[in-house]
Amino acid sequence: MERVATQAIPKVTEEEYLRLERPAERKSEFVGGEIFAMAGGSVVHSLLAMNWGVELGSKLRGRGCHVFSSDARIRTPVTGSFLYPDVSVVCGGWRLHEGAGDILTNPRVIIEVLSPSTADYDRGRKFELYREIPELAEYILVHADSPHVEQFTRQPDASWIFREYRGLEASVALTSIDCVIRFADVYAGVFELPA
Repeated sequence: MERVATQAIPKVTEEEYLRLERPAERKSEFVGGEIFAMAGGSVVHSLLAMNWGVELGSKLRGRGCHVFSSDARIRTPVTGSFLYPDVSVVCGGWRLHEGAGDILTNPRVIIEVLSPSTADYDRGRKFELYREIPELAEYILVHADSPHVEQFTRQPDASWIFREYRGLEASVALTSIDCVIRFADVYAGVFELPA
């Protein structure tokens, strides 16, 4: 096989990324000096993320926690990555990245809805980046094709415990925010959508 020379893509700084990202019509994530455009989600993806946001918002109202949609950008403290989770929860007051009114730094819970094109990234590198955040206590992966949720919970020794739940009769307890989410609620309407 013939080897083809490729041109190196120049790295950008955080400042350059933010200068380009803020006025952009489409969202992009920033990891290791590179900008990665985010693909648009499906209707099922959107409905699942919204259902999670609505359920969490109603259960956490008045409890000092705030639920954010995928419009809320998060910065990780070690690598300085900028990521957009599908849903995030911040408790005890949100902290913003220095001098920026649009970048959160302290989510306690992050929820990602899996899609075929992003599932490996969400489970792997993206979760690795999120683990830099000391306040992050729970990471939830939501399957779109069946009622199936994967839960990662940080332990006092900084290790993570994995649990998974399946079926519309199941529920998941988010212990870090003292909240139980029923699958019948967050998957409501999902399987009624045309394939």
